[in-house]
Amino acid sequence: MKKILYIRTALSLMSIALLSSCLKDSKYTVDFTKTTPLVELPGAANVSGNAGTFEVVGLLASSAPSPFNVAVNLAAPQPLSKAITVKLSVDAAALTAYNTANETSYTLLPTADFTSSLSVTIPAGQNLVNLVVNVETSKLDPTQTYVLPLTITDGGGIQISNYKTILYQLTVKNAYDDTYTETGYKFHPNPASCHALTGSIPVVTVSAVTSNTAVGDLGGSGYSFNFDVSSSNALENWVPEGATPAASSFLISDDTGTTTYAPSDGSGAQPGTAPYVQTTYNNTYDPAAKTFWMHYGYFGGTGLRDFYVKLVAQ
Repeated sequence: MKKILYIRTALSLMSIALLSSCLKDSKYTVDFTKTTPLVELPGAANVSGNAGTFEVVGLLASSAPSPFNVAVNLAAPQPLSKAITVKLSVDAAALTAYNTANETSYTLLPTADFTSSLSVTIPAGQNLVNLVVNVETSKLDPTQTYVLPLTITDGGGIQISNYKTILYQLTVKNAYDDTYTETGYKFHPNPASCHALTGSIPVVTVSAVTSNTAVGDLGGSGYSFNFDVSSSNALENWVPEGATPAASSFLISDDTGTTTYAPSDGSGAQPGTAPYVQTTYNNTYDPAAKTFWMHYGYFGGTGLRDFYVKLVAQ
């Protein structure tokens, strides 16, 4: 493979040399300054594979608008001596065509959930500018996958390129959304079921302040819970998801580290003794270390299942 690439490169260089020689000796020359200027969305030229042009944009869930940039380019040998205004529009038909071709069901981003001028001026002497789109992430339904399809509709007197349409899939994440390394301990009425917790566990976005994660080591069984991170980084409003554990049996410690119950692992060992110190697992988030400290439990048929969990962002 290396030999083939080398030969192709050598032939290409030889061809360029011959072409250059011919141009010097011929009255015919290639004048690239005569190339027709085009306006384009350069991101559309860099994506291939699926029908249509598709990009994923990660946004931070927030009560304030979350911006992202749409690059608009003037493809020309030299910048123009005058400014041009390029206009875009939402192309719902492009999303419909994409969904049909790829058997997807992405939702068109509602016009009420974003703001943008959909118009941008490329100043004289420049080629590339950004159109800003501000998305109201707090209004988005986390169960939906939203797409904003944009296309150039007016090149400001300049010809529009074939690379004029792009579809932006909006992925909204809060500041806590990540994969975490889990360590900790699980206590159980049956001593044989008490064990250390290790492995990787996701914390996923529900809203700007609400996240969801697995109950201890029960993620594989589909048991999870929602929780909020307050302005003081305390964990609040714990809501179990799924049939088990039931909300009525789900217990957490308070924010000071003093538990609302006195759990035991069933073998006589108390989680409150070293190395299971309750004041460490005090249901807080450390933003500097991107670390959660959690203490929670739930009642099963044989008694309390008690978890002390530390989650560190990977």
